Amino acid sequence: MVLRFLRNKVVEVEPTADGALFVSWRLTDDLMSLEVELVVQPPELEIVEARARVNRLAPRACREMAECIDRLEGVSIGGGLRKIVKGLLSADGPGGLVADAVLESANAVILHFTRPRIQAGEGANVSPEERIARSQAMVKFNPRLVRSCIAYQDDSPLMQGLKL
Repeated sequence: MVLRFLRNKVVEVEPTADGALFVSWRLTDDLMSLEVELVVQPPELEIVEARARVNRLAPRACREMAECIDRLEGVSIGGGLRKIVKGLLSADGPGGLVADAVLESANAVILHFTRPRIQAGEGANVSPEERIARSQAMVKFNPRLVRSCIAYQDDSPLMQGLKL
């Protein structure tokens, strides 16, 4: 007997005409399908709309958390988001998949803002010290980056010497 299992996950961030960001997170596998959509308003990165749809054979806990996703409206993407999401959406068992979707969507929003600057720095012919200085300037310009990903943790070389 041959068993197979296929899972696809996609996160997209699209700017809208009014300046907001539309974030779409989709997971599809052989058993279930889950979609989470967020509308995020810069510069505070506030979640102004949150929707989730569950299809096929999703566990009950996942369906229940998808129905509660509107609790996130008014929450800003930044420091403490993980704790807030875990508190508003149960992180236990299969219901945690919705919380994980929201956190992955938040990471996609952060990357939406940081990726162009990182790519510009990668193409420049500068010394490693200059690259670190440019990254530190970016963190000073946008302090929400602090602790937002592994590159901006307190013990990262990019954060050494910064007093934020």
